[in-house]
Amino acid sequence: MIPDKDMIEQPWMVYYLENIKASGYNRYIVLKMTHFISWTARDGNVYSSWVYMYGQEDNMLKDEIRSRSRMDTIYAENLKLSFFVMPTNPKIRKEDYIIIGEGEL
Repeated sequence: MIPDKDMIEQPWMVYYLENIKASGYNRYIVLKMTHFISWTARDGNVYSSWVYMYGQEDNMLKDEIRSRSRMDTIYAENLKLSFFVMPTNPKIRKEDYIIIGEGEL
């Protein structure tokens, strides 16, 4: 949690270190967390975490790439995919039920 210009704490995560040998400093890629999720793990406990959510909703490509004969679309987008980037947590597993946000979150 890092305070912003108004001294309101915002969640951030160091995503990775970009190692640039020619640079005189280390460049860390950080993400501002966008959502707060919770889930019930297989042990029955409820866990939660801040996550960064992104998807293809703002993708510029459309279903317009066609073959030379202009008969069929050869690339069809799936605009329904969304992804979470979150800190490592051994308590989350594939096919867990996730609740995204609560109230004003």
